Amino acid sequence: MPSFLTRATAAVDRQVLRFMERRMRSDAPPPMRDARARLLELAERYGTDTLGHPSRFFPEPPPAEVHEHAVAEGTIDLTFPSTYVPFVRTYLDEHERWRENLTVHARLWTRGPGRPVIVVLHGWGGGAYWLEERAFVAPYWQKHGFDVVAVQLPFHGARAPRNATDSGLARSGALFPSPHLVRTNEGFGQAIHDLRALSAWLRRRGAPAIGAMGMSLGAYTTALWTTIEKLDFAIGMIPMVSMSDLMWRHGERSPTHRRAVAAGVTAELLHDVMAVHAPTTRKPLVAADRLMVVGGKGDRVTPPDHAEKLRAHWGECAIHWFPGGHLAQVGRGDAFRAVRRHLDAIHIPGRAETHS
Repeated sequence: MPSFLTRATAAVDRQVLRFMERRMRSDAPPPMRDARARLLELAERYGTDTLGHPSRFFPEPPPAEVHEHAVAEGTIDLTFPSTYVPFVRTYLDEHERWRENLTVHARLWTRGPGRPVIVVLHGWGGGAYWLEERAFVAPYWQKHGFDVVAVQLPFHGARAPRNATDSGLARSGALFPSPHLVRTNEGFGQAIHDLRALSAWLRRRGAPAIGAMGMSLGAYTTALWTTIEKLDFAIGMIPMVSMSDLMWRHGERSPTHRRAVAAGVTAELLHDVMAVHAPTTRKPLVAADRLMVVGGKGDRVTPPDHAEKLRAHWGECAIHWFPGGHLAQVGRGDAFRAVRRHLDAIHIPGRAETHS
């Protein structure tokens, strides 16, 4: 039965991949005769004094001016201006043009002050609070001693620009990540900038500990975050560890890929351009016993080898495998229970010693 489920969920993922490839292709920049020279220039700009600790690409953000809006008892919507300034200044005009993306949106589920917080980070195309509350089983974590904050990543949810398409309709994730490499790089810079500002605000508000749990794109962002800030714990679910690898691997049969190869673009060059935000570029600042990876054996969107690579980079940390895939996450209940047992085994300030 497990092998059958793995094959079935893998088939679902292949359909999802075809859909993702079509959406990514619609945002591909026009082909350039000097594409290789342009990418070499970007690799140098993004790679100068940015790949270690500290990194010029990830400056510390100023204190966030967070506005709180009570939605219901124990549910608070948070908004604050994103003060991120693009690293590549020529992108500044485009960055400021996407007005909706200049405000950070998050939702906090809380049962009172003094509790540790799990920041949950959604996958590509996600961000709707009703969905993320269920995807990350927020009530389960509240029951077991945590408050939960769902953050909308750049260009997702309420941050998706209304004028991004001819129809004027917002499409969560349509612009990030994408083949527009500068926007993609700057999007990850903005994501970490905003998360650090939110984290600092949560600590000022009284959170004794802050950890992160992300799925897919959110797991990539979580893993990147661990290399910039010393979180109290981090969980990477169905993770990717190399955006360039997935773009190259999943797009290898596309016309865009063939044109890129003809222009002299290689997988190695694409990796160099995007290394500035790759989670494996820097060592994590979080101890291995506070890290955990959850992988899907049937995952064909972020394949199992990415989970293995993240585990190795995270010091051979704990790992749990479920039989399902990226979208049809068969076995996710057992996965969340495994994460809870892992968190039970480490000391997290402010968390009750016993749970229901």
